[in-house]
Amino acid sequence: MRQGDGLKQNDISRNLDISFGTVLKQCLFLIIIACLIGWVINYQLLSKSFSGELRIEIQKKQLADLKVKAKQVSPGVKFIDLVSAKKLYDEQQAIFLDARSPEEYAKGTIYGAIGLSIMSVVKGSVNIEKLIPNKNDLIVAFCSGGECDAGVELAEELAGRGYTNIFVLGEGYPGWRDAYYPVSIPKRGVDKL
Repeated sequence: MRQGDGLKQNDISRNLDISFGTVLKQCLFLIIIACLIGWVINYQLLSKSFSGELRIEIQKKQLADLKVKAKQVSPGVKFIDLVSAKKLYDEQQAIFLDARSPEEYAKGTIYGAIGLSIMSVVKGSVNIEKLIPNKNDLIVAFCSGGECDAGVELAEELAGRGYTNIFVLGEGYPGWRDAYYPVSIPKRGVDKL
């Protein structure tokens, strides 16, 4: 190796270090600018997200979509809002049925609700007439709210069996829980009745 070659290699590596540092700084600058532009463009969305307004808007949209879907499938399905359902609950005028799976029910439900998954009803592993003999009893079916339609399906199934006073709590268990209404972690449902 000649002495001149060593100097050229040092110059090349020094230039590479400078180029790499410059490129790194430019990339970092572009990332910061992109984040700032994204923040400015989406300020309103970010603001709604941090304040909780976005979640409420999404829940309202999901509930509206669920109501439209329910009307298409079964025009007789009626919905009840949280406040009205809580009033029925407080006055002990309704039977609350949790249409979610036994696993979901076991993680928490409306206090006093009966765990009656739609699958157990469809499969016939539960005798509904024995569980709720009066077909005129007021029933509030619910599931996980939002896009969950197990509550609607349970209401349809009950209506098909002659029950006449059925409502669906569109906000479901999450809405009830988030409103700080009474909840419990039950020992078991009635899926084996």
